[in-house]
Formats: sequence, structure tokens, C-alpha cells
Amino acid sequence: MAQVTKRHPASNTYARALLEIAQEAEAGDAFADQLSAFAAALGSDRQMRVFFESPKIPCEEKKKVLKTCLTGKVSPPVLNLLQILLDKGRQGLFSEVAEVFGELLDEARGRLQVSIASAKPLSDGARDNLVALLKERTGGEIIASETVDADLLGGMTVRIGDTVIDGSLRTKLKHVGEAMSAPRLGRNLLG
Repeated sequence: MAQVTKRHPASNTYARALLEIAQEAEAGDAFADQLSAFAAALGSDRQMRVFFESPKIPCEEKKKVLKTCLTGKVSPPVLNLLQILLDKGRQGLFSEVAEVFGELLDEARGRLQVSIASAKPLSDGARDNLVALLKERTGGEIIASETVDADLLGGMTVRIGDTVIDGSLRTKLKHVGEAMSAPRLGRNLLG
């Protein structure tokens, strides 16, 4: 199962501040797209990442490059946020802030990101039934992403935010093994 990484608390603060501005300007999707595009470019271009994260390059030079490259391509609030992150020495949070912003925007709109991992690909009918059930239970719009994880052996796991529903055969077998190896006391010792 995928490991959940702990996020820097400041990522949430910056993303929430930008979300307030985005909601006032009715520009949430545009801001999310711009942040995601910048984060993707940063993730795929090693030189760009090294440039922004290098402590040897002065902050003002980084801001100048950022402004030159992004003016007219991203909205002023997004550019301002990126510059603030540079000012605060938090350029390592660029991608994390983009991710948190997307999640907060989804939450504000009643959309839930759901990760489904199954031992083998789900049929269209099974996926549709699962999404319909999750929608009924949560009351939100479900945006599902699906991965195949052969290590599950059978069944599936479903992650909605911090909640994990684990119906995998691997976990069930682990629980059976733990129960069988647990020391028995009293009446259970003989039975």
C-alpha cells in the first residue's frame, strides 16, 4: 500500500490563503491548473528544481526569473504566492502547496478524491458500483483513481483522505495469522 507522507503545516496555510482569494475571484480551477502546471514543470525539470532550491542563488534572482517566466501565464495571486514562498525560504513546498490547494478546492466543492487499489483491474461494473456506493455514503462527488497492486493478493483498499478501508486478502490473512499466534490463556488454552 502507498505510504502516506506527512506534509509541512505551512502548506495548508498557504493553500488556504490562496483558496480564499480564488473563491472571491471565482478562479479556483484556473489557480489549481496554474499551480499544478508549475509543480509538474518543477518535478520534470531537474535544472529548474536545482535553481529554485539552491541556497547559493539569491532570492531576488529567483524571484526575477519567476516573474519573467510566469508573468502573463499565471494569475497575479498565484505568482505572488510563489514569490512569497521564495521570500520565506519555502520553495521546497511549491509542489505540496499545489497539491493541498487542489484538495481544498475539491473539498470546498464537495468533491472527494478516492484512491482505489485492487489486486487486479476492476471491471467497469464493479468500479461503477463502488463509486455509486461511495457517493451514496459520503454525499459528495467521487473522483476515483485506480491502481493495481498484486501484493494485495485479492480484494481492495479504498483511501478517502486520511481514511483507509482495507478489504484486501493480504490484511485478512495477516489478522488470521496474528490471531493464531496470539498466546491463549485460561479456557482457551485447552480448546
